[in-house]
Amino acid sequence: MSATPTYTGAKMLDEQGTKIGDIRDVVYEQDAHIGQTPKWFVVKTGLLWGEHYVPSAGSYRTEQDDVVVPYRPEQVKAAPKASGDHMLSEQDELELAHYYHLTDQV
Repeated sequence: MSATPTYTGAKMLDEQGTKIGDIRDVVYEQDAHIGQTPKWFVVKTGLLWGEHYVPSAGSYRTEQDDVVVPYRPEQVKAAPKASGDHMLSEQDELELAHYYHLTDQV
């Protein structure tokens, strides 16, 4: 039995290695066959920018346990802000999927 990977506290980087922010929380998708899988990361992008949702699709871990995503810092900072409780409604997920140009989300 393997433990669920820990993402909270990890650095989020773009594909060029530029820091986007720090992961504060993860919104998981429940799958009866494989358990919990991360669907959205909640990333703190700085003091003034707040927290934003970033899709986990297309991400990977580095040897230093950083998380690399296929989005630039500017795109993440312009994304819809995360709610205080980090709960996503179906409408929120549709808005985020549209923003990030995801066709297989929701």
